[in-house]
Amino acid sequence: MKSLWTAVVSAFSTFSVLPTPRIEWNEYSLKNVLAALPLVGVVIGGVLCLYYWLSTVLQLPAILSAVALTILPVALSGGIHMDGFADMTDALSSHAAPEKKRAILKDPHCGAFAVITVGCYLLLYFGLCAALPLDWKMIGLLGITHVLSRAIGSLLSLLPSANADGMQRAFRDSASKGSVWVLILWAVLSLVGAAMLSPVAAGGMLLAGGLVFLYIRHTAIKQFGGMSGDLAGAGITLSAIAMALGLVLSERIVSLWF
Repeated sequence: MKSLWTAVVSAFSTFSVLPTPRIEWNEYSLKNVLAALPLVGVVIGGVLCLYYWLSTVLQLPAILSAVALTILPVALSGGIHMDGFADMTDALSSHAAPEKKRAILKDPHCGAFAVITVGCYLLLYFGLCAALPLDWKMIGLLGITHVLSRAIGSLLSLLPSANADGMQRAFRDSASKGSVWVLILWAVLSLVGAAMLSPVAAGGMLLAGGLVFLYIRHTAIKQFGGMSGDLAGAGITLSAIAMALGLVLSERIVSLWF
């Protein structure tokens, strides 16, 4: 029980801005962090539901809700996964050798390609949220995307590392042997929950998440020589928007064909 509590606190202290007790970083505290990361997505989904309830009470305009659904997940995570996405964009835009790309990932400065890509990402995500018919079912599905995307990112973090140090390497080396099965369980439960709300949407989320996983895995191996924390964060960011696109397309399929 203590190890579970430690893993949860470590996950929230690392991957969210929510206040947590102070925990020392060591092999014990990092043991199950990756397996606990989807819990951050559960909290984000809960906050989205809370916002939607408040918006219905106050009768807020739909465009404001689209803004909130775009900004809240980034704000609650502290932008840590978006930072990885920006770094990956900068590195890939360099068209340099893998060693140079890995150096760019570690560079704290933000390049022009990162700024442009992040701006386009946020605009597209906002547009997808604005295109969704907001109701409790859709808010539930959108919340599940944040759980499933973190399960995907954690599974990516368990892949071989490109560097001898770094956050992803520390998490991977400290992860318990059962972490991969816990994360697969998170993914299965997320998809089952989505299927209970909309089988078509669950299928779209599965396809979108699977394609992003394969893309990041391929990119990590071919372009960087292995996985890193920034690439895993990019996987979370890309799978979230890919699944949001899947929700929009599945809703159109249902409305047009059924």
